[in-house]
Amino acid sequence: MNTKFIFKNLLIIFFQVLGGMLAFVVSLVISNLIFPLSPAIMDAAKTAAGFLSTPKAFLFSAVANAIILVWAARRSSFKGLAMIGQLFVLSFGAQVFMTQIETGYFISAFPLLHDNFQLYNLVLRGLITSLLFSVLVTLICGGFSKKPRPQAAFYVSAANAVKQGAWLAAVYVVLYVLAGYFIAWQIKDLRQFYGGPAELNGFFQQWGLTLMARPEFPVFQYFRGVLWMLCLVPLFMGFSGKRVELTVLSALALALLPTAQLAFANPLMPAAVSFGHFWEVSISTGIFGALCAWFVPQAAQPGNSSN
Repeated sequence: MNTKFIFKNLLIIFFQVLGGMLAFVVSLVISNLIFPLSPAIMDAAKTAAGFLSTPKAFLFSAVANAIILVWAARRSSFKGLAMIGQLFVLSFGAQVFMTQIETGYFISAFPLLHDNFQLYNLVLRGLITSLLFSVLVTLICGGFSKKPRPQAAFYVSAANAVKQGAWLAAVYVVLYVLAGYFIAWQIKDLRQFYGGPAELNGFFQQWGLTLMARPEFPVFQYFRGVLWMLCLVPLFMGFSGKRVELTVLSALALALLPTAQLAFANPLMPAAVSFGHFWEVSISTGIFGALCAWFVPQAAQPGNSSN
């Protein structure tokens, strides 16, 4: 009986993930129809290459997005609009908003985004994709059902979020600096893409030059650390599993949601640059996501719901 239950549960999870993959592709197609890319970007895309072929990039991105959002939905104590909002903040925040604000910060490296509204277009495309995807995953995982949802195992207090977020954001800056130099900046093509030297500078020399050119850089990244944490707060507040599971899911969410799209052929940057950013971001933000899940949410009292 127990074996049958496990098999049935695994089968349900499999079809929910499969449905999530299809939902992700449908959401992408619809957002592309509503907000198409500019002709200049489309022309550049014809000769662009990714570090995965297009079919493999679609598969990788669909699998990553489906597993993370279906996992979050299955463990959610929310239902209906609340679950949609929870999934949307995670998907749009981590996958679109956080990546595009950095694109805007380094926009000088992206000529195809100069003197036009294409950066806003990318954000709107992502917003539509995340919203549709969140609605469909909520439907697939029974979020509109009248059945009771499991009780949340955690809550997030404003005081603890501020207390933990203050030092976690500083840790994010350290992770960003270390991963940026020891992973991304080791790639010559990436250095030159951002106007860096052909020959690799030392760690302190390079970051000294960066700080002289952009003295606001640490403050910018500190607040990005705060925003990364806020992307996870709805997940924390509605999660019904154990902390270890939440930590793994949060690490995967911040590791893969911002980076899975880098596998596609990208007219904005060469494949080598995308590949370097994939490992840089997935490792640094993945670690940061795990730290946030371990320190920010507090265990709910037995018998009391945080919702």
